[in-house]
Amino acid sequence: MKNKTNAYEFLAEYYESLAEKDGYAEWAEYVVSTVKEFSTGSRGVDLACGSGYFTRALKRSGFNVFGVDLSREMLVQAEEKSLKEGLVIECRLLNLVNFKSFEKLDFATVINDGFNYLDGDSLKKSFSAIGKSLKKGGAFIFDISSEYKIKNVLGNNVFAEDYDDMTYLWFNELDGDKVKMSLTFFIREGDKYIRRDETHLQYAHSVDFIEKTLEETGFTLKRLSGAFGEKLTDKSERCVFVAVKN
Repeated sequence: MKNKTNAYEFLAEYYESLAEKDGYAEWAEYVVSTVKEFSTGSRGVDLACGSGYFTRALKRSGFNVFGVDLSREMLVQAEEKSLKEGLVIECRLLNLVNFKSFEKLDFATVINDGFNYLDGDSLKKSFSAIGKSLKKGGAFIFDISSEYKIKNVLGNNVFAEDYDDMTYLWFNELDGDKVKMSLTFFIREGDKYIRRDETHLQYAHSVDFIEKTLEETGFTLKRLSGAFGEKLTDKSERCVFVAVKN
């Protein structure tokens, strides 16, 4: 009998060890350098922070940053990993749509697909909420999996990985502008395997829609690129946006 869980309820424990295989160290360097370039101060938030990989990178670089995520399991991982590094980082359980800071911030980051988990209306509400928490001129730095990636790379495809202590199968089903991701994990426990299942839902957003929504919620777009600042093409799998609060 399989045990179903919500998104990241089980994956949280394994997320960072899997994600680091995708160039997270280089990605963190790029995020830190971009914040240094565009933020006029040191106080900020890493939204949809997950296990806190980028939050910790910003903290190590001298930024006074806190993390926010909707997943309790991910925040547990973020707190544990921060403590192991001797870093004191506040973590808050909030979602992107209802985010509210008790103070005006110098920057906000949303790294690695946080906005792909929101439909268009929720994304606009999130932009507005983030804008209200930023100082005038505050930097808003985020990325999304591109419309091309959602529809052509992820959509209707199957992925699998086999490790010594864990194997996972990843089935995707494209439905218009969204993709349903069904993940099945088989975890070795002694001489047997335990099965766990998660479902994720991500939405495709066009660059034009993001640009329009930024303008409508009081931001000015300063930079648009592919991953790591590369030139954005119609087959780029990641779109990176840098905006400032008007």
